[in-house]
Amino acid sequence: MMIGKHVILGAMIILGALDGLGPVGLLTSTHRLVVDASNGGCNTCRIHEEIRAFSLEMIKEQILSKLGLKQAPNMTGRAPPRIPPISKLMDMYGMQADQPQGLEPGISHHEEYDDYAAKTESVFALAQPHQRVRHSKGSLDVLYFKFSDKIVQHRVTRAELSLWIWGDNEGDSHEGTDAEVPVTITLQRILRGVTESGISLLGPPLTTKHIRPRGRCGAWVTIELRRMVAEWFKHPRDNLGVAIKIGSPGHRRNVRLVETNPGAEYAPYLEVQTQELDTRHGARIKRNVGLNCDDSSQETRCCRYKLTVDFEKFGWDWIIAPKKYDANYCSGDCPMAFLPAYPNTHIVSLAEPPNNTGPCCAPRKLSEITMLYFDNEYQIVFSRLPGMVVERCGCS
Repeated sequence: MMIGKHVILGAMIILGALDGLGPVGLLTSTHRLVVDASNGGCNTCRIHEEIRAFSLEMIKEQILSKLGLKQAPNMTGRAPPRIPPISKLMDMYGMQADQPQGLEPGISHHEEYDDYAAKTESVFALAQPHQRVRHSKGSLDVLYFKFSDKIVQHRVTRAELSLWIWGDNEGDSHEGTDAEVPVTITLQRILRGVTESGISLLGPPLTTKHIRPRGRCGAWVTIELRRMVAEWFKHPRDNLGVAIKIGSPGHRRNVRLVETNPGAEYAPYLEVQTQELDTRHGARIKRNVGLNCDDSSQETRCCRYKLTVDFEKFGWDWIIAPKKYDANYCSGDCPMAFLPAYPNTHIVSLAEPPNNTGPCCAPRKLSEITMLYFDNEYQIVFSRLPGMVVERCGCS
């Protein structure tokens, strides 16, 4: 059986093919799909359609695997909160456009650098409903932020609590004067246990003062909480939330100062920046050239073709951005005379058809995508997913 008459599908998907990593394991014989492409152009079109369909299913599996999710989170009907960091991230990484770029046919040159697991960089934890805690002077509101098991395995490098302070137009004192009205916010970590009188145990107070905005509008203020969040990550079972006390000179009880309602439009949120505990990286490996083709190309050799992943077509509303991206795939023959164009290949046999020792067409350079998504705890996570875009194809 000649290798030039077959398209090997199993190794064409972006599933860590450079290292054979990950539980999705399309590099095993159970997922090798061999299609006879010797019957001409119509068969070639059909083959490409089959590759695309197969690739999309495997990409879905790999995204869930890299994010540590057993199944897609159910976020039907929930919209991203209106908090500044979300818009900032989407602008910074161009995720609002969601317009995949076309491939330029021809030869491309690359270097390769990749790992497998997603790199979580930021988490936007939204306050969740929680009971108030007893205090010596009444009861206090509680801000509670729940984190997934995957997130707490990271090192906390920065954590800031954002609170919305309402404007002073609602009839508080100081009206008609030029005096700046300060708002005092005191935060105390809730500890396990209670006192003899049944009052909740609280940690040392962290008190900050902020100037209340003038007029009808409010404003966000931030409070640094890295140490507290780091303790929650080290001891997740001790994450009982943080008690919040709010005060202001001449403040009337029926006037809101700070928004603490988890269901409000300007609900409190916690932005946590993280770092992987395991910072090992693979070596950078220089590669040579690869071919780019489009569907009208007559090229039969190993080549990279465009494949667009559309998350809305998947029904994945839990992914905030991007809504679509170009993943690409590899297809084509690997005649022995074509091999010198791909030196130093470190995988000798990926997705080979049974009883065949010839080379196959597979990804030789992969790149990452950035993703903003809801996890199972309804927190918003910003991650980098390596190995999600085929940048170059080659034979091995």
